[in-house]
Amino acid sequence: MKSNLPAPKSSKKKIQMWINDLGSTNDKERVKARSLLINEGVNAAPSLIQALSNSNQDVRRETAHILAKTKNITAASALVHALEDEDHDVRWAAMEALIALDRAGLEPLLQILMKDIDSAWLLEGAHHILHVLNDKGHLSTPMRKVFSALEGTEAGYTVPWAAKTAWESLFGSERSNGGE
Repeated sequence: MKSNLPAPKSSKKKIQMWINDLGSTNDKERVKARSLLINEGVNAAPSLIQALSNSNQDVRRETAHILAKTKNITAASALVHALEDEDHDVRWAAMEALIALDRAGLEPLLQILMKDIDSAWLLEGAHHILHVLNDKGHLSTPMRKVFSALEGTEAGYTVPWAAKTAWESLFGSERSNGGE
């Protein structure tokens, strides 16, 4: 008879071992590690966030895929930074993870768009994310203005302003009411 109790969480040492296995050339090891880390859920989140900076691009890519499955909002900021990864597959997986987070991924995305517009990869990733969310009908008017700015020929000039306006509209009042 199966118990309805949650499985005990694994040690940090085991979690780190599974993260290392994400870089394995053995498909079975990689798939098993991914499954175990997904099952760990929030317990593995801090280690997974750190793994987005791993020197092994396979580990970074697999980590982003796991974060897409677990939809852990604490990873949103790290995933936004992964949009600038040197590896295309890592950037793509980070985009998919941010899409999975929906609105929870928008605040850190807007925050970086307000100041960092030198990265073509970041702009490309932001455009893809907002394009998909727009197609799903998940963008508010301020976010559609950011999306529109990303499509313009002067994105380097218009995106920071549109991002700041959207952030103030969507999140600024939360900060004001939060008792800063």
